[in-house]
Amino acid sequence: MRAKSAVIVGLAAFLGMAPLTGAAPAGAADPERLDGRAVMERLDESQRTESRYAEGLVTVEDKGRLREKAWREWRLGWGGEARGLVQFLEPAEVRGVGLLTLGRSGRPDEQWFYAPAMDRHRRIARVEKSTRFLGTHFTYEDMEPRDIDDDDYRRLDDAEVEGAACYRIEARPRPETESQYSKRIVWIRREPLVTVLVEAHVDGKLRRTFRGSDVRTIEDIVTVHRWEVEDEKRAGRTTLVLGNVRHRLELGDELFSREAMRVLQPPP
Repeated sequence: MRAKSAVIVGLAAFLGMAPLTGAAPAGAADPERLDGRAVMERLDESQRTESRYAEGLVTVEDKGRLREKAWREWRLGWGGEARGLVQFLEPAEVRGVGLLTLGRSGRPDEQWFYAPAMDRHRRIARVEKSTRFLGTHFTYEDMEPRDIDDDDYRRLDDAEVEGAACYRIEARPRPETESQYSKRIVWIRREPLVTVLVEAHVDGKLRRTFRGSDVRTIEDIVTVHRWEVEDEKRAGRTTLVLGNVRHRLELGDELFSREAMRVLQPPP
């Protein structure tokens, strides 16, 4: 089974931008000698949790207007079969809207969109993965975790983000994998080990920038609580602020089903 990496956008975006622990694996190699793949494996290993719950507030700035949406999200499992559910709570016009992501080891993830107004589930087609997700600056692909084996990695020169020393890793999709992005530049803070910036390129040009901040330790896991995304071809930005983050929960398989999307699920 191939491990899902939640640190690269296809960003446990947000599910992809999942919590990361600051502790390096036992017996880790000299950080100065790690190549790009080794850095990503170290990060992948450090962030593993079997489950997570969080509440989010999304603010979309577009053409001088501010729109806010509140949601809940759950994740269960790790590896190629991980599952995630997002359900919107506010405002009234999006209440009950949901996105279900089902990991398929060795195959593209399966995504389902639910609209309560029509009481209808719709599978997200592959050609839709690069389109906007519910009016935000994120795309459907950004809402998926990305398999660590889907990319080839190259370590670039280290740099700083807001005064913090960071690894810089270039990730390029392998020929047999699909992505709207031709490459991603991932900035990983050394201490604690956490992704704080992703620059996503399309056809060699910068398309989206994802900036993480407000890093806190929750249940011994270092978690980014704020993400901002900007799109070079669209004005404004989208900001996601997380709250009530919890890990290692007892979540049932029945929560990650199309039937469960028909009902607003309570917090665990």
